[in-house]
Amino acid sequence: MALATLLLVVLGNLAVWAFAQLLLPIAGLLVLVLGLFALQLFVGYFLEQRGKRRLARLFGQYVPPELVEEMSRDPQHYSMAGRSAELTVLFADVRGFTTLAESMPPGELAQLMNDYLSAVTDVIRAHRGTLDKYIGDAVVAFWGAPVADPQHARHAVMAGLAMQAALQRVNQDFVARGWPALQIGIGINTGSMVVGDMGSRHRRAYTVLGDAVNLASRLQGLSAQYGAGVIIGEATRQALGDWPCRQLDEVTVRGRKAPVAIHEALAG
Repeated sequence: MALATLLLVVLGNLAVWAFAQLLLPIAGLLVLVLGLFALQLFVGYFLEQRGKRRLARLFGQYVPPELVEEMSRDPQHYSMAGRSAELTVLFADVRGFTTLAESMPPGELAQLMNDYLSAVTDVIRAHRGTLDKYIGDAVVAFWGAPVADPQHARHAVMAGLAMQAALQRVNQDFVARGWPALQIGIGINTGSMVVGDMGSRHRRAYTVLGDAVNLASRLQGLSAQYGAGVIIGEATRQALGDWPCRQLDEVTVRGRKAPVAIHEALAG
């Protein structure tokens, strides 16, 4: 806007000179226009930075910095308002955690869990995942929101397999320190779910809800029974295309009348 005004002033002065051989005193006006241009740049920069800070404040604890940076290119596009979307959700849980907790001093147990949760969280963030929450020794993450991801099922499965690989490396350190090695079970499912900022007036979180989420939790609970590292639902298997999988069974889960096909995701 300021540049357009400056151009009009210059062209108007040239026109007056061409027709009447007069030069208008425009120095003061030019200074004003340039001042407005500088103000416009400053305000634009301020609003851009404020938008980035708002996104970092809202989503920084859930998604990695590179996704926050991607979101900052169009901050008005992102909101924590509840909406329905097809996403992929992952549940990971330490097997035999109660026995483990009873066998370790509290300080060492806390350090072990901090190291384990840091390792698997790094994997989730590296695969463009959104960290939902920690539930004791369990981790919940999802893919496809707040940043849309057409490959959310594939990225979730890649993360699940990478979490198992990262655990092997962490376990080497645990054993060297005299701690027990951990085993985790992972359940992944794809489907329509509600995603958004939910909770009470005292505490809220950006999370997912729905039957597809509940199924992922139940799949995780079946992982030990079938000796599988990463169990996925049928919808996730279909979304993976030619990804190598092994069908495990058809099971009846609480809340569903028809049996559900379950598969083990294999390293691709």
